[in-house]
Amino acid sequence: MLKLVAACTLAVMTGADGELLAQEGSLQKTPFTSTTTFSVITPPDPNFIPMAVLSARAEEWMPGVDVDMVMAPSGDPSAMRAMLYSRSADFALFSVLGGSRFYSSGMSNLSLVGVHVWKGVYLAAQESVTSVEKLNGERLIAVPAIMTPSHMVANHALRSKGIRADFVSGGGGPVLMAQLSRPESAPAGFVAPEPMVSIILQRQQKENWPIRYRVIMDSQDAASPETGETPLGGLWVVDPERIGSKKDAARKFVEGFGKAVDYVGDPRNVDEVARIVSVAMKEIYGQNAPASVYRSMLQSGRLKLDFRKADAVESVITSELKRIYDVSIDANLFRSVL
Repeated sequence: MLKLVAACTLAVMTGADGELLAQEGSLQKTPFTSTTTFSVITPPDPNFIPMAVLSARAEEWMPGVDVDMVMAPSGDPSAMRAMLYSRSADFALFSVLGGSRFYSSGMSNLSLVGVHVWKGVYLAAQESVTSVEKLNGERLIAVPAIMTPSHMVANHALRSKGIRADFVSGGGGPVLMAQLSRPESAPAGFVAPEPMVSIILQRQQKENWPIRYRVIMDSQDAASPETGETPLGGLWVVDPERIGSKKDAARKFVEGFGKAVDYVGDPRNVDEVARIVSVAMKEIYGQNAPASVYRSMLQSGRLKLDFRKADAVESVITSELKRIYDVSIDANLFRSVL
């Protein structure tokens, strides 16, 4: 409060150009700095990881710009649609598939800035399952729900192998853990994004579950064998009017986000990133997974983050979404105000 009062007093004493008349009669420049804060919808999946790191390093990587992370309704497309329609944030981190569908349905305020999540969805099966072919006709849990990207990319990969699984929505939290850990309710396997895969794998060891799971399929490798990756999570403009009125700050934010993605991918930063993400997940989503879970995830190679601007990957996104999800994209989706 004292700092605020001092700043206000200085502003009154100085002119619009920030000049202060000193007692000696000389003019002394006093800089005035302000912070632009962008709100960013950030779900508890791979999208969250670079955003948590950027929030922690904002002063260093994008001086004059800050971020507020907004909770996202994981696994609830209708709730996400409502948030985006009402422009309850400036930016959003969520699936390339979901945003493309929302745009096609008339949500023209959306535009894609870039894609940063290229690998992060996996199929795990009970340890007794020897191959994915054994899952044909079996019940699998989709985390957080069916018709989300984690389910759809895995289902496409399985169907390309002639496997038809019976997917059901799994949700999250205690209910999901109870289903997975009890012999009477355990599915043959589950499909989930990181960091949930790592959380489950560590928890089954710690709690000595009678049912154990192991990763049996890399959904990206199976769905896109030529590249081993597919566009999963992207950075979206939600409120183009506000972003357009603060382009310099918005571009600084995008640059900072790219730095955060690179920082997460550097093996030298694993311990710091794991600690930051663990704390942020607890503060925002109430997830109590220790830093060791995120450290294990980062070291496993199951997560691939690489921020690529939308115009550079337009053709890849267009072809992949058509091939995997049979979704056609309007080219205007790639034309953001930035």
